[in-house]
Amino acid sequence: MFRKTKLVTENQRVLVFKNQELEKVLMPGKYKVWDIKNELDFATFDINSLYFSEKNAERLYRNNEQLSKHISHWKLDSTEVGLLYVNDLLRGIVAPSEHLYLWKDAGEIRLEKMSIDEDIAIDDKTYFLINRAGANTSSRLIRSERTVAVKPIADLNVAKNHIGLLYVNGQLTKRLEPGQHGFWQFNHTVELKSFDCRTQLLEISGQEILSKDRVSLRINLSASIKVNDAELAARSVDKVEDFVYKTLQLALREAVGTKSLDDILLDKLYVNETVKELVKDRLSDIGISLLSVGVKDIILPGEMKAILNQVVEAQKAAEANVIKRREETSATRSLHNTAKVMENNPTLMRLKELEALEKVAERIDSLTVYGGLDGLMNGVVKIA
Repeated sequence: MFRKTKLVTENQRVLVFKNQELEKVLMPGKYKVWDIKNELDFATFDINSLYFSEKNAERLYRNNEQLSKHISHWKLDSTEVGLLYVNDLLRGIVAPSEHLYLWKDAGEIRLEKMSIDEDIAIDDKTYFLINRAGANTSSRLIRSERTVAVKPIADLNVAKNHIGLLYVNGQLTKRLEPGQHGFWQFNHTVELKSFDCRTQLLEISGQEILSKDRVSLRINLSASIKVNDAELAARSVDKVEDFVYKTLQLALREAVGTKSLDDILLDKLYVNETVKELVKDRLSDIGISLLSVGVKDIILPGEMKAILNQVVEAQKAAEANVIKRREETSATRSLHNTAKVMENNPTLMRLKELEALEKVAERIDSLTVYGGLDGLMNGVVKIA
C-alpha cells in the first residue's frame, strides 16, 4: 500500500523521517500520507513524559526549525544545578553540565539554575521544597545518561546537644548547629562528624590484668568525659570513644601491674587516682576533659577467692582469740583485786558471803534455818 494512515492523539507528537532525515512534525489529528517508494519512517512520542528522549536530540534540535518550535532547550554549566518546575510543581533536579530537551506543550516549564561553585549549602526554603516534592532521589535526578545512582543532596542531621563539623572534599568547612541541613553533592564529597557536648559515661569492662605479684584480676572501670573542643578532637583522632577507651585500658593495666594484690585491696583509691593522673593530660591535649574515674568491681579467680576467704577467716579467728584472752585477763585481774580488798576487811567478806548465799537461795524452793541468825551464819540449815 502506498498511502498510509497515521492517527496522532492529543498527548502525542510524531516525527516523520524521509530517508533518515526529519521532514516534519505531526500534531494531533488524522493524516493520510503517500509513501510510494517506502521512504518514510515515523517516531511517536508521548509529551506527558515531558522529555524529548530521541538519541539524536541535540542534532535534530539544532538542524530542524520545525522541531525547535516544539522543544525547549537548556544547558547547565559544570558548576550549576537546576530545579525543574512544570506548572509550578517541582519535577526533579537537573545535574551539572546537562542538556535538557523538553516538549513545550507538556505544560508551563521553567528551570531555576543555582551555582554550586563556591557555596554548596541549600537554603531552608529550597531544601523544604525539594524534600516535600520527594526530589532528593537518584530516580528524580535528571541526567542524559540515566545511570547515576547517587542522591543529589546530602541530608545531614545534627542532634540536640551535639556539634556538627562539615567536611567538603576532606577539608573542614564549617561548624553546624543542631538541626537538619542540606548540601549539594555534585562534584563534592560531603561528610559530617558529630560530637556529643554532654558529659558521657564510658564503661571499661572485664579487663584481665596481672598484678605485680602475678595475681590475675578482672577489673570493671567507669569514666566520665566531656568534649570541650570538637575541632581539635576531630583533627587528633578518628573515633573519640574508641581512643578514650583504649587509653583508659592501657592506664588501668599500668596502674594495676605495678602494685601487689594486697596493696590494691588496702588502698581502694589508688587505682582511681593513678589512672586519672596517667590519662588526664593526654585527653586534654585532644580537647577532651576527664571528669572522673572509678573502679566498679575487682573480681578474683575462684581459687584466689577461696584462699583470701581462708586468710580473712584466720585473721578474724585470731582477733577473736586475742579479745577473749584480753577479757579473761581483765576478769582475773578484777578477782585478784577483790580478794586483796576482802583479805583485810571481815565485814566486806561477810557481805560477799551473803551475796553468794542469796544467789544460792534463788535456786532453792524452801530453806529451814536452825538457831536463828547464828545458825544461818554457821551453816545450820535444812534444804528442801
